[in-house]
Amino acid sequence: MATYEYLCEGCKHQFSLVQRISEHGKKKVTCPKCKGTKVKQQISLFQVKTSRKS
Repeated sequence: MATYEYLCEGCKHQFSLVQRISEHGKKKVTCPKCKGTKVKQQISLFQVKTSRKS
């Protein structure tokens, strides 16, 4: 699972989505605040959650 950062161009709301890498890019992302579809992925740090304990 990876965390992707987005910015809505309509209302300027920044939000994050946690998705499987295989799911990324397959669905249209919508803003959770205004339900707009004009969202851009932002550059963010790479972060992955695993089930293994270190």
